[in-house]
Amino acid sequence: MELVVPLCGTWREFQEATLIVRESVVTVVGRVGDSFDERVVDVGDVADVVRPYVELYDWFASEVGRVLGVEYGPDSAGLFQWLRSHVAFIVSANARWGRLVDGVGPFSVRRFVKRVYMPYIGHSLTLTYVAYPYPDAIVAAENKGRTMAIGSVVVEWGGVKVASAGVRTLAGALLLAQAAPELRPELGELKKALEGFVERFRAISACR
Repeated sequence: MELVVPLCGTWREFQEATLIVRESVVTVVGRVGDSFDERVVDVGDVADVVRPYVELYDWFASEVGRVLGVEYGPDSAGLFQWLRSHVAFIVSANARWGRLVDGVGPFSVRRFVKRVYMPYIGHSLTLTYVAYPYPDAIVAAENKGRTMAIGSVVVEWGGVKVASAGVRTLAGALLLAQAAPELRPELGELKKALEGFVERFRAISACR
């Protein structure tokens, strides 16, 4: 469970800084001088920097929740509490999407996608793969289950498997939305939400 925010710029003495918020600790990773360093910092030190990205994920979760019929209620008591509440939403969204994809039946997908974005990996919020999507990748999935979806959605890049997500998870749904939105109406809506998420990220991020 973590929120990963690449700043694509400086933060204090760090160059190319990335902030990593876990359940009870915040770490900054980046280049200091001629080497890379990793340090634990106080949550208050990064609150203002992280806030736009928290608000971005709040918007996205609200859109995903609307599409899937899952309520999203972020905890505003603090950054760590917010992260826990967002992970709880992911769990609920996983369960709801799992029931929806069960109704699709067997399917096989293998599609070229110009840029593959992954805002979630498991229970982690991964802006690294929004700042740096996989270019010219293949998204593949095969579900042989008739009453329950079984399997994974895989991302292949340069002929190598670089990422995967369970077909019954929100992360898997977002990959399917980019490759095969025709499988379910909800996937088309998730694709639109993801496109909006990427646009909003670019508006607040220095990453290019």
